[in-house]
Amino acid sequence: MGSNCEEINGEENDPCLSAMLLSFGPMVYTAVLNAAIELNLFEIIAKATTTTTAPFGVSASEIASRLPIQHKKLAQRLDRMLSVLGSHSLLTCSTLTNQDGKVQRLFQLSASGKYFINAEATASLALFTTFMNHPKLVQAFLNFKEILLDCDKGLYMKVHGMPIFEGIQSDPTWNHIFNEAMANICRIEMTKILEIYSGFEGISLLIDVGGGVGQSLNIIISKYPSIKGVNFDLPQVIQQAPPYPGIEHVEGDMFESVPKGDAILLKGILHNWSDENCLKVLNNCYKALPENGKVVVVDFIMPEAIGSSEADKMVTSFDNLMFLDGGSERTEKEFMNLCQISEFSSFRVVSRAFTALGVMEFYK
Repeated sequence: MGSNCEEINGEENDPCLSAMLLSFGPMVYTAVLNAAIELNLFEIIAKATTTTTAPFGVSASEIASRLPIQHKKLAQRLDRMLSVLGSHSLLTCSTLTNQDGKVQRLFQLSASGKYFINAEATASLALFTTFMNHPKLVQAFLNFKEILLDCDKGLYMKVHGMPIFEGIQSDPTWNHIFNEAMANICRIEMTKILEIYSGFEGISLLIDVGGGVGQSLNIIISKYPSIKGVNFDLPQVIQQAPPYPGIEHVEGDMFESVPKGDAILLKGILHNWSDENCLKVLNNCYKALPENGKVVVVDFIMPEAIGSSEADKMVTSFDNLMFLDGGSERTEKEFMNLCQISEFSSFRVVSRAFTALGVMEFYK
């Protein structure tokens, strides 16, 4: 006699399943992603699937054959790792049934996965992942509750006894990874910004305050070659800056003074600092500008109401990342307040890249 019980299928978006996944999934995913980057798996897959011999993807066995270490369980273990990346949409997965009846998974890079090809690629996020998985940062994150217990110090300072930027600069390898990672992210963001923002047109002299090794200015001047650029940053950063046509690298401290120019770019700067320090920088920018000059501020804009969109997850995650050294992401109203207190005459959000990354103008 058959059972009278009906099979009950669980809901795909069951709240308990979601909670269980969040309890351990992010840690596993981060570990797998970091390992995939260290092993160059994204690049191996990219090279293997560009040929006509693998139009539907490559198997774990094929990928394993390209790794420097071989053992009998390598392909099986690799398949398990690749499945995690597939479930997070960094790879696409199809299946092939072999003559013996066994099902084989075939993997290809997704549109998002292509951003993790080769840590040296100009549009790669691989080095940022490597930077974020540095043991000193991991140790700081394991003590995250300290941000609530001690509000006088940044999290990195609390755990390691020094500001995070000093910690990065004290480790030459980590410092190089950080600078290259920031340069790569900058290329991605600035390329997108220049597609939607035309506010650099007509500027003669543009100052990039905290411009790193000059990557933002180089992209801007490539589109607007009539601009003369000044890349302004700390001496230890400028020392690593390569020469670019039309760009002068200048050492200095933005809390002391800022070079004079027609316009000033502050990209990813204000979110690193408290309101008090932001006002110091903005006041120096105000002094360095002519009448009707402007500061172009590029930073994430925190929404007033928080949802569960990718943009909201990005901004709130970056906002909590800023606890490392006492900074924060800000709402549009908070940026407007900084603009008004520093005596600029007008403020506007001109455009947004990736929904969340605001391009704002402060006019003198």
